[in-house]
Amino acid sequence: MQPDISKISIKNNKELIKQFVLDMIVNPRVLSHKWSKITNQTPNLKIGYPGQHLASLILGMKGDATGARGNDICDGTEVKSCSKIDQSDKCKVCKTNVLRSQVRCPSCGSDKIKRNNDSKWLLCVRSEDELKMAIEETPRFLFLITDYPFFQEHNYDDIRIRAFEIYPKAARCKCFVELLTNYYRYIYLPHIEKDPTATPAPKNLFPDNFPFYMCNPVKVFQCDITDSLGERPNICISHYIEPDQDRSSLPAEIMPQSLLNKREVTILKHAGIDISNGVNESARKKLALRDTDKKIKTIGKKQHKISR
Repeated sequence: MQPDISKISIKNNKELIKQFVLDMIVNPRVLSHKWSKITNQTPNLKIGYPGQHLASLILGMKGDATGARGNDICDGTEVKSCSKIDQSDKCKVCKTNVLRSQVRCPSCGSDKIKRNNDSKWLLCVRSEDELKMAIEETPRFLFLITDYPFFQEHNYDDIRIRAFEIYPKAARCKCFVELLTNYYRYIYLPHIEKDPTATPAPKNLFPDNFPFYMCNPVKVFQCDITDSLGERPNICISHYIEPDQDRSSLPAEIMPQSLLNKREVTILKHAGIDISNGVNESARKKLALRDTDKKIKTIGKKQHKISR
């Protein structure tokens, strides 16, 4: 989990990141909200290509200028981006689409609005070669997510950008390999066998859910943006791992206890593990990977075992 230092060429990363976030994420979003009030179109700006730029600045490495047809980063890192910002919502009463900036439904006036807060990374594995590329030849995946840290408080002005790394060839990230392999074996191939003309949906990896934490992602970046739609937005980089730092000894993200089912809680309690502050990487070794894909009920041959 040591980045290729020879590929690092971008310096002064933090200052460049803050300027980029202002120029390419905050300011365009402000303008998009301005025009959304006139056009009634969603102000959602896709994070795809801006995410590639941001990834280069976070990792200190340039891209290969190949768009979607080559390496995202010059060391072979694959970049995946998703966003929960400025989604289209829906009125619970009349089912009319409602903009995130609208407090009431424009059709019926109800304030009962279903606010959407879902997004996912898409992982395409459509052949043995693509599977091999993902789990054996790609040195690192960088997952970017933009979201609302205070969504439950209905605060849609403060936003957050986080970046996580997963190394497919590292033993601690073996669950990521299992996710992709089982998707290809038990979902993609059966779909193709049933209908050779079909195009099965890619593997969905959701931020902050059980399978994601089981992959032991290491957070390398977090940027908190307050008053993002105001006249003086504040951009603060609250977490940043320098591009040349070895990630091997860095802790993976702590899984919230709330993501465990009753059996998993029992397993950890029987093992004498305190999960009151979350489930760390060491504790997760006691658990089997539980996928959220409906057609995968058991992942591999490993089963949960309760320590006696």
